[in-house]
Amino acid sequence: MTPAADIQPQCTLILPTYNASAFIGETVVRVSRFLREHPAFCVLFVCDGCRDDTVVKLRGLLAELPGGARRMRVLAYEQNRGKGFALRTAFSKCETPYMIFTDVDLAYEPDDAEKLLAVLKGGADLVVVNRASPDSTFLISPRDFSNIYKRHLMSRAYNRWLRMMLPINILDTQAGYKGLTAAAWARLSPMLKCDGFFFDTELLAHAGAMGLDVRQTPAHFKYLDPTTVRMVKSGWAMLGDTISLRRRLRAQYGRLDGDYSVPTATLPSTMSLPADK
Repeated sequence: MTPAADIQPQCTLILPTYNASAFIGETVVRVSRFLREHPAFCVLFVCDGCRDDTVVKLRGLLAELPGGARRMRVLAYEQNRGKGFALRTAFSKCETPYMIFTDVDLAYEPDDAEKLLAVLKGGADLVVVNRASPDSTFLISPRDFSNIYKRHLMSRAYNRWLRMMLPINILDTQAGYKGLTAAAWARLSPMLKCDGFFFDTELLAHAGAMGLDVRQTPAHFKYLDPTTVRMVKSGWAMLGDTISLRRRLRAQYGRLDGDYSVPTATLPSTMSLPADK
């Protein structure tokens, strides 16, 4: 049997990172455990112009790990450019045929990356977790129920509007756990320009316009600091970004109407997803 340390990674788990010093130690512990159990993965931290000591602390933690943390890397640059820029930079540096990204606070279970990878290996070009699936699970504090409910309603309304405006039929575009193949990225990369959080929507819209195979799968999610403040502040900008993106897509691809149905990932019968409504 080939030792786990000698197995060539097939998938890079990308963690965009910004000012994460307060919890980066816990993230490294969880990621290290994940890598021990999943030898097909490697991890890339992308430090997006961190203004605290995240980079120094992260590199120190990795240096202390057995084997020099050979399957974990840190990519850092000085200027804060945003999530989209961090991901585009990371994708360009990856050498694995599959790439998955999530937030560095690991609100989603790292083990779910194995499920996303299985969907990609099954033929999907992109895969997105769906928090709206009845098969998804959540860890929530009772004191946060009110804010979470407001956030859920706003998210459902925004996602429905996106599906009307753009060639997207994913139920949860803002879910922070997505994956794609290197081949899909080679096609998409020349089209994507967004540096900020709107990158996810831009990615899915171009994938839909190109007719790529985009699938969704349940998630295990932990709510961290749930609040409607950031959604309210950024909402108008996201609406404007959506309208601008629709105009660009129409100019580039022509008509945007048509069937953009998204197949559900192949899952056990106990984890089947409902059809879009």
